[in-house]
Amino acid sequence: MKRRTVLAGLSLMPLLAHSKILPDLEQIAENNRARQRQELGLLARQRPEWVYNNRADPFLGDATASQIVIYFTDFNCPYCRRMDVVIERVAQEQPDLKFVFKLLTLFDASSEPAALLALNVWQAKRAHYWDVHQALMQGKLPLDQDAIAKTARAHGSGTLLMPSKAAQQALADNQDLADKLKVFSTPCMLIGDRLLSGTTDSATLKRTLREARKVRG
Repeated sequence: MKRRTVLAGLSLMPLLAHSKILPDLEQIAENNRARQRQELGLLARQRPEWVYNNRADPFLGDATASQIVIYFTDFNCPYCRRMDVVIERVAQEQPDLKFVFKLLTLFDASSEPAALLALNVWQAKRAHYWDVHQALMQGKLPLDQDAIAKTARAHGSGTLLMPSKAAQQALADNQDLADKLKVFSTPCMLIGDRLLSGTTDSATLKRTLREARKVRG
């Protein structure tokens, strides 16, 4: 075989390989999306207690609300800081609504001690929780250990920095849930059987909530 023919054949190999592999990759992606839709639908129907009413999770709104939004957030996430304001406004305007905060540790190593402190405060000194939450959310990014310790001392004592088993389990459960739902970034909300990723405004969030209520009937 002539050298030119060999080279021409070699040049076509990536295209042939691409034509064969691309449909496979597309099918894998569609299968993953289908599994995610199935998981979201199952959660929306079953509303398991460990997801929607876990005592370890901080929440904002009515504890007995019929509509519950699962909110994945990280204290080191700058976009979560924007969403906190939106969520607080919507929670105040809609009484039959509860936002369950699922703290994650995606952005920085300091996200974990910050989340553990917040979860400890929620369990031991709930009246102080939102002050601590705001202090961590408004701290300089990325949070450092000194700032986290200062927040702990301002709202109790340094013992709040000692991670409780319940707080550690809550963080592990949150990560397991995020992995199952393919949540790889924050902020992200689970509203009914739909994931809403990234920041949004209060009007869009309220419209999405109304649509979810119609689906539930």
